[in-house]
Amino acid sequence: MKREIKIGETPLFELKNIGESVQYRFRKAYVKDESKNPFGTVKDRRNFYIFQEANRLRVDKLVLITSGNSGYSLAQFAKGSTVKVVCIVSKTIAQEIRLALQDVAYQVIELNLQHKILRPEELITFAREKDDEVIWEVTNGYEENYQGIIEEILREVTPDYIVVPVGSGGIYLGIIQGLERRHAKTKVIGIGVQNTIHSLADKLSTPWTPYAKALEHYHNLGNTIYRLTEQEVKKTFSTFKNIMTCEPSSSIVFAACEKHTFKPDDIVVFLNSGKSQVA
Repeated sequence: MKREIKIGETPLFELKNIGESVQYRFRKAYVKDESKNPFGTVKDRRNFYIFQEANRLRVDKLVLITSGNSGYSLAQFAKGSTVKVVCIVSKTIAQEIRLALQDVAYQVIELNLQHKILRPEELITFAREKDDEVIWEVTNGYEENYQGIIEEILREVTPDYIVVPVGSGGIYLGIIQGLERRHAKTKVIGIGVQNTIHSLADKLSTPWTPYAKALEHYHNLGNTIYRLTEQEVKKTFSTFKNIMTCEPSSSIVFAACEKHTFKPDDIVVFLNSGKSQVA
C-alpha cells in the first residue's frame, strides 16, 4: 500500500510573551515550524524530492555524509522501496544516533571525517557492492527544494528578515534563492557555529562546504552570517529550548536577537529547522 506523505505547508506562528529579547527589540516575531514535516526536519523537503527522483529513475543506492537528521529522513522516505540508503557517519557520532540510523538505513559506515574531506566519488566507492550499481551521492545539493518555504511564508506575512541555521549552507542559499525568485526585499540572516568539529549544535559542525564562494557572494549582497561560540550556543539553547520542538542546531537562530541590530518596526521570521526523530 502506497504511503501518503505530505511535505511542507508547515505552520507559521507568531511568538508572544517569551521575553524582552524577542518581544521588544522589533515589531513582530514569527516561527516557521519545520518540525511539523513527516520526520521532524526541514531536510524532509529535499529528501522527499531526492527519493522520488531516485525511485523514478531506478537508482540502486543513495549515499550521504550525515550527522543524523538528513540520513534518517532520507532512509525513512526510501523505506519499503528498492532504493537503498547508505549513511556515512563520523566515528565520534553518538551511539543512539548510530543505532537509530541502523534501524532505517541499508548500511551505516563509520569513518574518520575530521582529517579528510571525502570527494563524492570516494563516498560512492564506499557504498558500492556491485559493479553495475547506479549510486547517487546526495550529501549536498537540491537546495532549490527549500524555496517552497518562502512561498508559504509570503502568503501570510512579508518579513524584513528570515533567520535560518547554517551548517554547509544549503538551507541558507535555498531561502535566499527563493526570495530572489519572488523579487522580495527580505534579507536572510544565517546563524552558524565557530566550532567546525565538535559542537553542541552538532548538525551545523562542518569543516568544509561546497557553497563557500556562494555564501561569500550573498554576504556581499547584504545577507549576513553570524557564528556562535560554544558558550553562546549553550546559552541560546537553554533560553529557547522550551518554546518549541527543537534541538541546539535549530534553537540557535534566536541568537540573532543579540547578534543583529534590528529596527523597532522590523518583522522577523525564525526558521525552526526541527528536531529529527533520530534523537
